[in-house]
Amino acid sequence: MVTEVTRHSWGSRLMDSLKNIVFGIVVFCLGIWLLWTNEHRAVRDYREINEVRNNVITVAADSISEVNEGAVVHVTGKAETSSVLKDPLFEVEANAIRLRRIVEMYQWQENVRAKTTKNTGGSSDTVTEYSYEKVWSERVIDSSEFKESGHENPKVMQPEGWADVAATVTLGSFTLGQDAKERLRFYESYTVHRATLPEGARLEDSEIRMGSTGSVPDIGDKRIRFEVVPQGTISIIAAQAGSDLKPWRSRRGEGYLRVQAGSHSSKAMLTQAESEINFRTWLFRLGGWLLMSFGMITALSPLAVLLDVLPVLGNLIGGGIKFFSLLSCGIFSLLIIGVAWVAARPLLGIPILVAAVGLMLWQWRRAVAHKAAVKDAKASKLKA
Repeated sequence: MVTEVTRHSWGSRLMDSLKNIVFGIVVFCLGIWLLWTNEHRAVRDYREINEVRNNVITVAADSISEVNEGAVVHVTGKAETSSVLKDPLFEVEANAIRLRRIVEMYQWQENVRAKTTKNTGGSSDTVTEYSYEKVWSERVIDSSEFKESGHENPKVMQPEGWADVAATVTLGSFTLGQDAKERLRFYESYTVHRATLPEGARLEDSEIRMGSTGSVPDIGDKRIRFEVVPQGTISIIAAQAGSDLKPWRSRRGEGYLRVQAGSHSSKAMLTQAESEINFRTWLFRLGGWLLMSFGMITALSPLAVLLDVLPVLGNLIGGGIKFFSLLSCGIFSLLIIGVAWVAARPLLGIPILVAAVGLMLWQWRRAVAHKAAVKDAKASKLKA
């Protein structure tokens, strides 16, 4: 482990914080953009799912009706293929929808931990610790920038990962289009019983090992395993185009296609889709709020650094800036969310706008009360 101590003077910290004002504003605007595009996408997805729900028809997989041509259909059946997929290097074969080779290499990984302490006078000391551990990784870890030498990793991964998909996949009388096949990624571990092994490779517990033969791996050793998407029951919501199942074009021109492993009703599939959209939407809402808050905190940081000549005072102002930024950006986020949903779903958008305005009024009254209290305290002090 390597430990590095770096001291930054008050002047250099202040200059850095001033330079970060523009960066903070850019990050704040990026947070607004993320929130707005996220809500726009959520509104679009909400409308699309409702349109699918109102039009979807459940049909049998073993027959095709011309009456449903171009309609959005729900089909459940066994996804099958006659293709035998074959790894070009190790010649591992599988009668499956997908076959992929996963290669991991044993490498050094650098972990960095830093802690900053403020000093009286405005300077700060940053203690940075660099530690190293050995890990299995599917990507090459660049060791050229490691702080401590003696932890060199190989520069290339050889062999690399590989994947293939069956040319034709059927679902009863239907054929899955390219987009539908792309959704079939329900991978499972594949037991390798036979493989063509290059010199120095061996098969152990269904994994191909390359490198040292001891119980403890060395840097540069590789382990290779295979996964498949097997033939099996799936449920799909898609457009019927002849015998093909392709994305369904809604009135807005969006292509809707959903595939799930197992047997599921269209109602259950669309409910699950809504849950996934809600989770993703809230995740991006959190990300947008945090980006806006980080941007505002960064833009206002010179105020805290200016008073860091006394660390207690600087910490107090810094804490106030963080609270103000988180609260203000939370209110602003609610405004953006509410405006985006008012037209599409008024019963959701209007209450959000009301909550945002209520929080704004509360914050304003709190600020007015604080200002009045400070004024009264000064007046009392002058009378005394």
